[in-house]
Amino acid sequence: MPPRYTRRLALLAVAIFVAVGIFIVEQRPQHSLEPHAFPSLYNLVHEIQEPSKEETSVSHPDMGELDPCTVLSPQKGFIDLRGLSVVYNHHGQEIKHLSWSAKGYDSGHNYTVGICSGAIKRNLLPSANVGDGLNASEVGAYYVDQQSGQYISMGQISSKPVFKGKKLTLTYENGTSCNGMTFKDGSPLRRKTILTFSCDREMLTKAHVSYVASVDECTYFFEIRSHLACPTAAKADNLAAIWIFILILLAALLVYFSGGIFYKLLKQRQSSH
Repeated sequence: MPPRYTRRLALLAVAIFVAVGIFIVEQRPQHSLEPHAFPSLYNLVHEIQEPSKEETSVSHPDMGELDPCTVLSPQKGFIDLRGLSVVYNHHGQEIKHLSWSAKGYDSGHNYTVGICSGAIKRNLLPSANVGDGLNASEVGAYYVDQQSGQYISMGQISSKPVFKGKKLTLTYENGTSCNGMTFKDGSPLRRKTILTFSCDREMLTKAHVSYVASVDECTYFFEIRSHLACPTAAKADNLAAIWIFILILLAALLVYFSGGIFYKLLKQRQSSH
């Protein structure tokens, strides 16, 4: 059994490695998102159709580029919305895309919304007649015009959720052109959809999608409440903590046993004299 001073040395080594581990974690590059003031409805309708350079998927130095439909919150929590987009089997294989319905009580339309995926079901794609001849497989949200039977695209698919202030949003742009609305250069203003996500850990279902409002039948707002919109620990952070713990444990064992061996060798040398 190693003597008391050897055990103290081992405990000191553990304390040092714990301190070093904490220092490494604290020195890891911090991810932050610049706060965005949520724009007014007027600006959302009339802003230029090109996506903002700031509204891109966020990468973490240790995680690399994030997967589609995932994002880091301003508090570094990891949010994965893919469970609202695709259903997988127990082998991890994709079996179907999810779409969500919402009733527009003031507009009279029945809306269908996809989250990071197409809203039109695959079996309907060959026969779907989308306004302005848009690709039916790229429609992120739509409603069907009751008079013409035409699919009205409310924006093309995006898989890059972004934070605007503390609100998680996903924006679909470049849908079917808005009726009679154009830019100054005469080009048509196109429909867009803004999805806002709220964390709800008490929901029994995956999500609840609610139609909020529309502006001039051109920009549409939906709120999505789901436990999948709640931040969790990022996978890379979990792995980093595990490796730090393993290194500390190995270092402590190395010091503990090497101290005992050194003490035995020292005693043998003293007894030989």
